[in-house]
Amino acid sequence: MNATSLHYLPGNKNEAQKLGQSLALPVYEISVHKFPDGESRVRVNPVQDVVILYATLNSPNEKLVHLALAASAFRKCGVRRLILVAPYLCYMRQDKAFVPGEAISQQVIGEDLSTYFDRIITVDPHLHRTPDLQQIFPGCKADALSSTGAIAATLLQEEGRENLILVGPDSESVQWVGTIAKSLGVPFYIGDKKRSGDRSVSINFSDFDEMPDVDELHDKRIIIIDDVISSGMTICRCVEALKRVGANTIEVITVHILCSDDDIKMMKEVGVSRIRSTDSIKHPTNAISLTPILTEALNQEI
Repeated sequence: MNATSLHYLPGNKNEAQKLGQSLALPVYEISVHKFPDGESRVRVNPVQDVVILYATLNSPNEKLVHLALAASAFRKCGVRRLILVAPYLCYMRQDKAFVPGEAISQQVIGEDLSTYFDRIITVDPHLHRTPDLQQIFPGCKADALSSTGAIAATLLQEEGRENLILVGPDSESVQWVGTIAKSLGVPFYIGDKKRSGDRSVSINFSDFDEMPDVDELHDKRIIIIDDVISSGMTICRCVEALKRVGANTIEVITVHILCSDDDIKMMKEVGVSRIRSTDSIKHPTNAISLTPILTEALNQEI
């Protein structure tokens, strides 16, 4: 049996403790002291054998430095195996140079983290043209877990599935929406999204005009499911498009929520009645725990 412990960067206490309790592991906070000039001193609890390091990587730039320093400190303490659990994994969207001179951040971060860790575990990384997370991390084992089971389990506990319709704002969302809809036995529809800027999006739902089984859309409970909400603009345009074809009660579930309080207010103002997220990133909308799927993935390390 491995001597395993779980350690976390500041800001991840609640989620790390839940995971540690589920795995029956001791849990320690990594100490980070910030000097007046902006540099950091990182100190870890000296351990050996296997370390699970929990750090979700929203607002990532400073955290990446702290990760590198913590990983180095663990290795110098004699840690044999080092595992990063990053429920939200940063810098995955840019997988090519769209104009000459752009850094390919996915490749840079992948190669960097691969040098520190033996295994990286994340949930629903925001990949576009890269089909396999393992391609991004050539130097270590990489696991991309799916949140669909956790989301479906939450919805299965709720009443009124006979009136439920799931919606995805674009073709990329079908992998989540379709899987969850199949688990629940409910219909789903996917929007046609066109993006012209970070906050400029248009969405249409022509399928609703052609489907006779959603003639009474006004009385249906509609849940939009997407992997990431960063600005809320996609959700707003999606809600507006649904309202144009008769929708009334519209909720939102997302895996990763990165948006501001103003963005939340904006989504509610256009007609979102409820917003829920997983606890991949600490947020007031957290309603779906990822602890069970992370526990399952980590059991073999204990």
